[in-house]
Amino acid sequence: MEEDVNAAIKMLTGQGHTVRPFLRYGVLWFEIDTGMLATQQEMLELGDGVYSLSELCELFARRRAEEQDRP
Repeated sequence: MEEDVNAAIKMLTGQGHTVRPFLRYGVLWFEIDTGMLATQQEMLELGDGVYSLSELCELFARRRAEEQDRP
């Protein structure tokens, strides 16, 4: 599991992106390029080739829109 996350981080940094892991409310998140957040599961799936970076961006945008729609 950790190997896939490391593979995703290595791939992103190899493409010139910055990745910073951090804990928020006890949940591990990954900040990509100082703005986009990805969950550990999303990073695993990126490392496995399930998602591309553009698909990850779409997931982030959808999650952010849903959070803003909540009262």
